[in-house]
Amino acid sequence: MTELKTKINPTELNTKIGLEIHVQLKTKSKMFCGCDNNAEGKAPNSVVCPVCLGLPGALPVANKQAIEWTIKTGLALNCEIPKIAKFDRKHYFYPDLPKGYQISQYDEPFCLGGYIEVGGQKANLTRIHLEEDAGKLIHLHGKSLVDLNRAGTPLMEIVTEPDITSPKMAGDFLRKLQKIVRDVVEVSEASMEKGHMRCDANISVNDGDKMSPIVEIKNINSFRFVEKALTLVREKLRDEYEKWPEKKIKETWGYDSVGNKVFLQRSKEEAADYRYFPEPDLSPIKTEVFDLRKLEAEIKEDEDAIILRLMEDIPENFAKIITNNKRKAELYEKITPLLDKECFFVAARIIANNEFGFEFGEEDLMRLPRYAELIKRVKDHGIHKTLFQEIASKIHEENISSEEIEQLSAGGTEENLQLIISKVLENYPKEVVRYKNGENQLLGFFVGQVMKETGGKANPQNINKILREKL
Repeated sequence: MTELKTKINPTELNTKIGLEIHVQLKTKSKMFCGCDNNAEGKAPNSVVCPVCLGLPGALPVANKQAIEWTIKTGLALNCEIPKIAKFDRKHYFYPDLPKGYQISQYDEPFCLGGYIEVGGQKANLTRIHLEEDAGKLIHLHGKSLVDLNRAGTPLMEIVTEPDITSPKMAGDFLRKLQKIVRDVVEVSEASMEKGHMRCDANISVNDGDKMSPIVEIKNINSFRFVEKALTLVREKLRDEYEKWPEKKIKETWGYDSVGNKVFLQRSKEEAADYRYFPEPDLSPIKTEVFDLRKLEAEIKEDEDAIILRLMEDIPENFAKIITNNKRKAELYEKITPLLDKECFFVAARIIANNEFGFEFGEEDLMRLPRYAELIKRVKDHGIHKTLFQEIASKIHEENISSEEIEQLSAGGTEENLQLIISKVLENYPKEVVRYKNGENQLLGFFVGQVMKETGGKANPQNINKILREKL
């Protein structure tokens, strides 16, 4: 009797994604020479020297800060730092690689293992190694021109295990990594648009026994495009499940962001032979010469740790909004030491919702005690948003004194509001009688009159509360 084969639903196939991310370090000089590492806006081939041009007899000298920053990044990403690391020559021939080889790291990198947690899932790292960048080809009017300004720029390559299970998780991983290298270890601008962070993604799908080809998508320049490209490739691999070859192959696909489509570029059965061997002009490096404790102490809190700490005093939604914005986070961290804990919620709400109505500058940071006084008055007296913004603007523009803040905010105090409401009720005795006889809709009329008297600066909730008490 023939055994029936169960047809597999393509959407139930497992997805495995691995990423290779190049992060350009923002050191002052290049990786193996003293050339300026910032070539932005400079004339082609103007920031070069015999070392980064690969001229005969020119010898490399490793950039100490680039090594320290790579190790610091590894510590932040939970990596093991081996006692010995070395540089290797990786041979390939391309017009923008003048030496015919790249100085990289093969079997003894500066960082091994490590992980990043994304949405409760752990994405393990294979390694972080340090290398030099190649130059850049510019294709113009049917010709290819070479600009070697970028040649020799220090690059960290961060390689993950194939632990990422969806295109969305890949995008979230990259966003989190960008924040870590930019804000936690502060080693790179990490702008994908400027090429400071570049990503190659490898994806395959499987049913537990049979696996699709491994597809590599190279040099994707935005988080959104990474997610889109991986989603398109995943769907194609799922659709072609019945045609998967028995022999394991690797394919390179391109992504067209304008048409939002992917296309096969080439297939290969064997990995490229780069003929690695140890770099003879650079000695192996003992990592113990670097002060690992000092590097670890320089690492700032990551986003998850900051959110958890803030959530001890404020709601999660405010904590996430503040942490996600460097300027807001800096403002919250600097103003809360000037406030009692009871005011933290009000401060978080104001900062998260941009209630100041303007961007804080350096002068505003010098006036934080004034803004803290205003936040205290909001907490204690329920100052309406309109009045709050009026006073905040005066602090911003005129640096008004504590006495002036108190005088201006008096219009929003409960004592002042009591007097205004009493006056409104005295002015409309017939309406008071009608309200007391059951015409409850007149409450809105009284609120409107009080708002008119206060110039719209009183808190409607306080008005309602006091009106109901008096009526």
